[in-house]
Amino acid sequence: MKKIAKILLLAMLISVFASACGSTEPEVFDMDFTSSSSGVDLEGANIVYKVYLAESQADTFLGYEIDTVFADMAAERLDEVEKNLNCTFELLSGVGDPTEYLTAAVSGTFISDVAMGASGPLVQAARVGMLVGLSELGDYIDYTNESKWGYRNMLEIMAYEDDIYGLTPLLWPELSVYIRDPIVVNEDLIAAIGETDPREYIENKQWTWDVFEDCLGRYYVEEGGEIKHYSLTADAGMFASMFAFSNGSTFVEKDEKGEYVSGLYTEEAKKAMERGIEIFNGPNSHTICKQSYDVCTDNLLSGKTVLGALRSYEVVGVRGRIAREMSNFGLLSWPHGPDVEPGYVFGYYSNIHSCIAFSRSSQQSEAAAVAISALYEPFKEYPNMDSVIDFMTRTYFFDRRDAEVYYGMYINSYYMYFNEGMSGLLGGWLTSNKSVTEYLESNEDYAAENIEKYAAPAMRGLEAVYGKAE
Repeated sequence: MKKIAKILLLAMLISVFASACGSTEPEVFDMDFTSSSSGVDLEGANIVYKVYLAESQADTFLGYEIDTVFADMAAERLDEVEKNLNCTFELLSGVGDPTEYLTAAVSGTFISDVAMGASGPLVQAARVGMLVGLSELGDYIDYTNESKWGYRNMLEIMAYEDDIYGLTPLLWPELSVYIRDPIVVNEDLIAAIGETDPREYIENKQWTWDVFEDCLGRYYVEEGGEIKHYSLTADAGMFASMFAFSNGSTFVEKDEKGEYVSGLYTEEAKKAMERGIEIFNGPNSHTICKQSYDVCTDNLLSGKTVLGALRSYEVVGVRGRIAREMSNFGLLSWPHGPDVEPGYVFGYYSNIHSCIAFSRSSQQSEAAAVAISALYEPFKEYPNMDSVIDFMTRTYFFDRRDAEVYYGMYINSYYMYFNEGMSGLLGGWLTSNKSVTEYLESNEDYAAENIEKYAAPAMRGLEAVYGKAE
């Protein structure tokens, strides 16, 4: 094989995939592959791609339900890539998280050139050196193209020390989004009780703590000593982990010394937690149906409650019961505090369910990177976020405002380190029966240790790739 010039390969790739590129930035490559004026030739490389799926996704193609438009589009794209780049994809599937990928990689066993699945086990593999850092593949895949592969805040979970190790196909609808935790509205109940649709508060940038608390009082209905329906159903931990950051703080912040610290200890977060306790445990406590998150969806679907704090995968996608079973629903972001701009929208995530990573045990990472980059070019029908929001509106939602909230939360989401032993700290303040100050003081060492162990290395990785945050 012979060395080819970067500019020649770039021109050919742009020509081959121009119809699908949308508005993405051009990529620059430098690799040992055969090329000619007709295009890039990966010389018959067989790319082993293992996709790990949830049980409910078992009958899918690259994560899309079989016999749907997107499954067909994905299959057509894969055929195009194989033809245009002279390569083949050997697709393997596995149900569950890619834990076996970590254990097999540590033992030196080859599983695949590329893996897609839940980010939790993959980031563990990255930490022990079993994934290829994306900076090593920078000539073959434009991993800093945030509009294609996910914004830096979305990829925090896959960052470690001096690199990032995973991507998510941002403009492939349904695959990339997994956020905590939108509030779903039973619009039929809102109409039945003659109340204001809370989506109007979001549209008018009035969705504040005060308005939220007022809604809890107005949406609750009790007749003849029996509860007709609650205002909200929510898991205490879910409520706490979202409310704590509703006043503008983030999970990891830098202090005046430039060191990474927990954002829970900022004045903005303390104010949020104090107000959260007032709402969840105070005079309006009886309006909230407090149950574990796996029951909240049933509560909303059965009409037991007007509002429900739910996982995003319970709303849309292959597992989206709300979109499939609810005749009329709306979507809300979390209400915000006084220290942010009106209309503030944020989200958090504990995992990326469609994370793409490259195996250190592969002998052809460069070819795999080129093929994966071509495979996940935006579909020509959905070249940008605005077109994706239009699709989501037509497919899942009843109002474009809902899709805008959905993606607004996602684009402004941050990793919450829920799986790194931080779940207690994030949710415990709400039910500890301690003041916020007492609770934070009692957990100060615990928070500092986990920030240093998990968060600081990730933030250093993001800075190494993208530079310091403004």
